[in-house]
Amino acid sequence: MASASPAPRIITSLRIGERVVVRSDGGLLATEYGLFDLGDIVLRATDPVTVREAGYMTTAREALERLGQMGVTPALALEAARALGHKVAASYARGRAARSVVGRLGPQELFDGALFDPAARRYEGAWLDLRALTGGLSMDSAPLFVQALHLAAALAEVEPTTTVHLSTAAVTRDRRPGERTHLRVALDGARAVPDALRKLTPLARPLEQGSDGRLRDALLARVRERMSPHNPAALQSHLGALEGALSSKTMPIGPLADPELRAIERTLASGDVSGVDERLDDLERSRGRAPGIRYLRARAALLRGEEPPRSVAQALSELASEDNGFHEAALVAARTWLAAGEDAHARYFAHKLAEDPGAKDSERMVAIEILDTTAGTTHSNVPPPTRETPPADPYPPAPRLPLFPSLGDLPPPEVPPAATTMPPARESALPLHSALPHAEWLPPKEGTPPPRAWPQPTAASVPPQRPSAPPLDFGITPKRAKAPKGTASAFYQPELVEALALPPGTDESSLGVTEVPRSPAQARVAMTRLARDLARDYRLWYGKTLRCNVLAIDAMQQHLTHRFAGAPLSDARVAWELRRHGALLSETIARALGGVWIDVAPSEPGYWAMLVPPATRSCPIGRVYRFVALGHREKDLVGYYLDLETRVRKGDD
Repeated sequence: MASASPAPRIITSLRIGERVVVRSDGGLLATEYGLFDLGDIVLRATDPVTVREAGYMTTAREALERLGQMGVTPALALEAARALGHKVAASYARGRAARSVVGRLGPQELFDGALFDPAARRYEGAWLDLRALTGGLSMDSAPLFVQALHLAAALAEVEPTTTVHLSTAAVTRDRRPGERTHLRVALDGARAVPDALRKLTPLARPLEQGSDGRLRDALLARVRERMSPHNPAALQSHLGALEGALSSKTMPIGPLADPELRAIERTLASGDVSGVDERLDDLERSRGRAPGIRYLRARAALLRGEEPPRSVAQALSELASEDNGFHEAALVAARTWLAAGEDAHARYFAHKLAEDPGAKDSERMVAIEILDTTAGTTHSNVPPPTRETPPADPYPPAPRLPLFPSLGDLPPPEVPPAATTMPPARESALPLHSALPHAEWLPPKEGTPPPRAWPQPTAASVPPQRPSAPPLDFGITPKRAKAPKGTASAFYQPELVEALALPPGTDESSLGVTEVPRSPAQARVAMTRLARDLARDYRLWYGKTLRCNVLAIDAMQQHLTHRFAGAPLSDARVAWELRRHGALLSETIARALGGVWIDVAPSEPGYWAMLVPPATRSCPIGRVYRFVALGHREKDLVGYYLDLETRVRKGDD
């Protein structure tokens, strides 16, 4: 438990949503691999030539289905919980705090492993001492079976679309490139757990472990992490009863100790900002501008995108500096500094959280990931500037790791003095691109000459183009189910962007990390990688998990509107960010609408063209350029995507 131990470096962890369910500080997890297929892998480039496994990602629905295929279901977990006698459970409870509520515990709590010891192949347990309990069961792999029951119960209580993320980046960093940690988990024996638990007898003496106060706080935090506005009534009642029983002997402390403030925070954590300002206004009139209220206002402003990230980050930094125990403000400050492009300030708060044993596992896990995905600087230990300090740089820094190399150290071609520097206005045809700035894919590195633009591929390297004919089949068109007349054109289950699989017919060898795409198939590989990278940043910046659907387009549209309004497209760093967002738009069009690349010959990717069924020619990267350049004078990206979807639907009718 985080509150009862020093701050170990989390090696691997499993998160359901934002909550860390289980971690291992000494190696890989075990049972948790049963939630994922090999295709759920999350890959990340760790240097200009290497792609490594960073983890696995899926949804609660898919993870629960995989457990069910192995015979582990929420019903089996409930049967096992009922089979564990009250006296037996009380004797294995981890101290008086857990023992006082043992009669209220369900399978999610009773079998909660919390911490895995890979050397002993055992889970420690959060509420019960599972190391001792599973040791008393006459079963091989009993620890794995019991943890599987916990996972089934945990997955059943969240929304089916909730993200499930297994992080392995810290382990694979020191392994060979291309090595996978995924392993097959056999859980068939879990069906025998209820019978084994019925035979278990109470311990002669109840367990007493550690400080009861710290354990009570840790268990209370574990309960509150599961609270959500979307919980069904029965779960809300169950968690409320546990919270009341544990908090009755715990003095509420901290800026968010007030139940009303915690309820608003849970609402914001679900992404819902409706009515929050009115609720905060009422609280402020009666309680003044308390730190908790200021924090919630800043967090709501960030979610709405109504203020620049830097302004919100400064407000949160002040709160975190006023109270070193305000971990929530420190975490959101770190995320918001990332969104503002200030990595050094983000690392400042991430360091404080990662080294604080009082922070929750979920907070420390995000902090460690921020440290792992940003480069250390001499400014990382310097507190962020005050509100009065002007921003040093209005645009995001160069990406931490370019996915494509520069093609030389020659300066880029001269940018013609055009009235507007954006890709074409119409989607029907591609005009000459001589008036466009030949901005490179890579942003300039500090202290080095900027790289030159992509070369124009030769005619032999580009497949024949037929813009007026049906698209060529490059083996990458997604499978589409024919819908009944008058309904949507395809039954597409939006994929998690950070864990996007490469298109059928391609693999990582289709395009090297140092190669420039020269064919439609290679363009899909490149766009998939860029979209994954962007989605990872959105999760770290905002706590938003993107899927290939219109909601992701709306999220990135809000970010672009408030982050890049009026930004010059000739700035290489701006161009880089717009291309990454264009990559996500193109992948959503490809996967949800069946679009295919038909022209990737131009050296400026803003002119690359896709064909969207039945016969719409589209430039998704160019569309993102235009959206930023023209602002309100251009149709927004959501409207653009919905227009394409309408055309696809009509074509299927």
